[in-house]
Amino acid sequence: MRMTVRRYRRRRTGSDSLGFAQSRFSAPFFDRLVYLSQSINQTRKPDVPWMILVSRDKFFCAGLQHCPPRLHHCCDYDTLEAALEAIQLWPSAKVVIDVESRSAPLPEFLDPLRKLTLYSPFTPVTLLLHADNYDGRLFCKAAGPFHVAERQLPAASLQELLNKVTVRDASRSDCFSRHEWALVQHLSCGNSLKAAAQASGLPYRRVIYRLGRILNKLGLTHRQELFHLLSRLSAPP
Repeated sequence: MRMTVRRYRRRRTGSDSLGFAQSRFSAPFFDRLVYLSQSINQTRKPDVPWMILVSRDKFFCAGLQHCPPRLHHCCDYDTLEAALEAIQLWPSAKVVIDVESRSAPLPEFLDPLRKLTLYSPFTPVTLLLHADNYDGRLFCKAAGPFHVAERQLPAASLQELLNKVTVRDASRSDCFSRHEWALVQHLSCGNSLKAAAQASGLPYRRVIYRLGRILNKLGLTHRQELFHLLSRLSAPP
C-alpha cells in the first residue's frame, strides 16, 4: 500500500489521493480561460428574435437574415396569421411586413396591424411597398402609425432604416380614428353611405362629416375618388 501511494505521489500530473488522477487530455487552465472569453465575446443569435418578417419572397428573407447583427436576428413567416401568433410569444420584437406578399385586400390586411400599433404593447410596424404603388402608400400612411418604406431601397439604406425604426408618434390628424376606420371598412366592402349609417346607428349627416375627414387625410377632393381608391385596394392581390 505504501509503495502504491509513493508511486502516485511521484507523478506530476496526478493527485495525492488514489482514484483522482488528472486526465492528460484536459486543456490547461489558461486555454480554458481563452475558450471562455471567446464564447462570451462571440456574437450569436439570441433566443428572442429582434425582428419578425412577413414575406413570401425567400430571396428577400435570406438577404435580411444575412445582414449585420440585430437585423439577422429575425424570424420570417409566409402569412400574417402565423406572425401574429409569434408576436404573442415575443411582444418586444419589431414587425416588418412585405405588403406586396399579402393574400388579402389591403383594408382587411391592415386591420390587425392597426391594433398592434395603437394598443399595448405598441409594436412598431414597418410596411414595405414598391415605389410605383402610389395608392397603397397613400392609404397605408393614413391607415395607422406605420412606417412606410420603399421595397427597392439599397441594402445599406434599408438596413439603416430598419435599425432606427421606433414607434411612430402620429397625431390624431394624421391617421384615421376608430370611427373613421370603421367607415372605411364599410365602404371597402361595397356598402353605401346610407348602409354604413344604418349599420353604425348614426345619423347620415354624421357619416358625411366623417367622410369629409377621410378625404382630407387622404388628400382627395371628391367622394368618387375615395370609392375608386377603395375599389382598387380591395381587389384580390
